[in-house]
Amino acid sequence: MATLNTLRTRGGVIVSIVIGIALLAFLLGDLSSAGNMMNARKMRVGEIDGNKIGYLEYTEQVDYLTGIQQTMTGKDALSSEEQMQVQNFAWDNLLNKYVLAPGFEDAGILVSENEQVDMVDGNYISPVITGTFVNPNTGVYDPAMLRNFVSNMDQDPTGKAGMIWNYMKNQMVKQRLFTKYVGLVSKGIYVTDLEVEQGVNNANSLSNIAYILKEYSQIPDSTVTVPESDVRKYYKEHERMFRQSASRDIEYVVFDVLPSQDDYAAVEKTVNEMAAEFAAAENPFQFATLNSQIPPVKRYLTENQLPAPLAGYAFGPDSKQMYGPVLDNDVYTMARVADVKMLPDSIGARHILLPADKKAQADSILTALKGGASFAELSEKYSIDPQAKLRGGDLGVFSPDQMVEEFSQAALDTKQGDFFETTTRFGIHIGQVTSKSKPVKKVQLAVITDKVEPSEATQQAVYGKVSQFIAAANGSAENFAKAVSDNALSKRVARIHNTERNISGMDNSREIVRWAFNAEQGDVSPVTEVDGNYVVALLTGVSEDGIAPLTAVSQNIATILRQQIKGKMLSDSLSGGTLLQAVATKVGAEVKEAGDVDFNSFYVNGVGVEPALIGAVSAVQPGALSKPVVGMAGVYLFDVTGRQNTDNVTPESERARLESMGLSYLSERVSQVLVEAANVKDNRVKFF
Repeated sequence: MATLNTLRTRGGVIVSIVIGIALLAFLLGDLSSAGNMMNARKMRVGEIDGNKIGYLEYTEQVDYLTGIQQTMTGKDALSSEEQMQVQNFAWDNLLNKYVLAPGFEDAGILVSENEQVDMVDGNYISPVITGTFVNPNTGVYDPAMLRNFVSNMDQDPTGKAGMIWNYMKNQMVKQRLFTKYVGLVSKGIYVTDLEVEQGVNNANSLSNIAYILKEYSQIPDSTVTVPESDVRKYYKEHERMFRQSASRDIEYVVFDVLPSQDDYAAVEKTVNEMAAEFAAAENPFQFATLNSQIPPVKRYLTENQLPAPLAGYAFGPDSKQMYGPVLDNDVYTMARVADVKMLPDSIGARHILLPADKKAQADSILTALKGGASFAELSEKYSIDPQAKLRGGDLGVFSPDQMVEEFSQAALDTKQGDFFETTTRFGIHIGQVTSKSKPVKKVQLAVITDKVEPSEATQQAVYGKVSQFIAAANGSAENFAKAVSDNALSKRVARIHNTERNISGMDNSREIVRWAFNAEQGDVSPVTEVDGNYVVALLTGVSEDGIAPLTAVSQNIATILRQQIKGKMLSDSLSGGTLLQAVATKVGAEVKEAGDVDFNSFYVNGVGVEPALIGAVSAVQPGALSKPVVGMAGVYLFDVTGRQNTDNVTPESERARLESMGLSYLSERVSQVLVEAANVKDNRVKFF
């Protein structure tokens, strides 16, 4: 496993993945009826380019990637956030399998064996390699680290190093294929001389304007009628504007489960009894370890490393007494100073790391070092720490808490210049202390915390209220609203998209999201516990992948058309004049000024984001009154009061800018376009 230590600090760089898995017990029961077509549909997590993605196929990807990440990080369990990230990465792998890879093959885009060798040790090394094997001292790719990793793979009896290497090679091929594809498509990007000339002229021209603005809000909405036929026509002509991903609308209430007065009294009694025992304990740190809800920190800490109240106690005149118990934010805290030492803040050391089964060899190396042997030479020959051995075993200067506890303690107990031997989870370390900072006072603090939490009786009482609420709320939205009102609850609303796993602002609410995507509109959820509280939701709206129905977007369309009508009305009111001030007087508007209007920008000082106005300014000659310009906030009328020409932008720089913009847009959009064309349906939210 030591071969993998190199990757465990750089693993995320390979493909920026964090991998985990979440399996649902209720789904396992469905596996026994896999031959049933209805169950097969239930077990379908999505569809990609006509390929039905079953639950088993998807979870196989998740399992595989989980093994990769656990090996690279050394983790046995992953957080909920990491679990979600692995699920997304597994989905990306399936998109590659069914969308990208077949297209690359059909187009003849391949990566030959010789090219794969070149990506590892040649002129065009893969970013997967250069981003992984980075020397921490120089911050650049170090081929020696790669060679060391590959040469030591056979020493890993678990075979996990080889698994990681094969995975990396697959990622290199995928990355190179996509790069080739983007390179081919990018050849279609061409910037014409006319575009360059126009760009240079626009960029080197700064305009000052005087303008008036008639805002849309000056015309009341109630005075503008939008015919339903116009709404239907707009919808038909602009259907693509209303493409949507699957989502669910819910209303929900939260029943807070808080400690009762009886709960506070019970915990106070327990804490006071514990405090008496704690004050008399001969070994306060051991007592705290056995009794604290949060294990105490074993390290010795300086005054500025402790919270202010504990620092004032531990380094103050009452340090020989007990601190607390003190209740703050529903948490009781008590503490005793377990030990005081003068210790350095930083230590310099070097080491030779051996496998855990090489004790005899470690003793032999330690004897040789004490006899004057070269530390750097022995490190180069025997150490399995690939990074440290490149520096003669040097670990640099570190604070004790930066290293594993056994190593730090051994270094603290050793005089500067002396050698030591210790064992950690990484193996056997033969170390030498190279430097120590000036010792300062540090304390080992035995801290006991006890949080006041709702008792089982309190939880049951709240649960009973929730059950009564559900009984009253079931049946209709009206019932739900009445139950909310009768219980004086605060109703909240949320829209959940199928790519989300939590309600916005409510962590650990995945169960509610999963329920929402499996329920029918009008359903009331069962009681769901979220972070110790109870949540009940009503499903008020269902939107599926595809074009939103007219009924769902008609109000938005009416708003768009209403603004267009207002724009026409305001434009008519500003038309026909020849002088800006005269028109302003006529319509009762104030003439304002704005300077340095640049065609390549999107923002006008004092006005805001108004691309239509910016474009119009560049087309109007100084001294001429513009036509009305329909903008974001209203309709503008302006004249150009001055224009300054600069030579800040050259044809060469403008061509480079336009080409860069095109390539940047291509890189952002090419994957999206391919996925959109594959008609992807993502139903994972129903399962995970």
